[in-house]
Amino acid sequence: MSTLHSNASRASIHKIAVCRREAASLLDISASTFDEWIRRGWMPTGIKIGALRRWDMSEVMACWQELIEQNKQGEEDDGENPFDSTVG
Repeated sequence: MSTLHSNASRASIHKIAVCRREAASLLDISASTFDEWIRRGWMPTGIKIGALRRWDMSEVMACWQELIEQNKQGEEDDGENPFDSTVG
């Protein structure tokens, strides 16, 4: 198999489990924020296999969707953007 084909095959494989740092990165948050979200029950605790702890991506995505839904319910647009008066 050529290197180009090999790299393309690996790029199309979707990860089903990730480390803490990668789970946080996929949510565009820091690892410490991810830890806080776990502590608050907003994200799963992951599963420990031997010395490794991994997070199932389907569980992380389900928790993310739940957070979105919870925030939609409590969020009403008052028409004001708090950053409108911020000078850049």
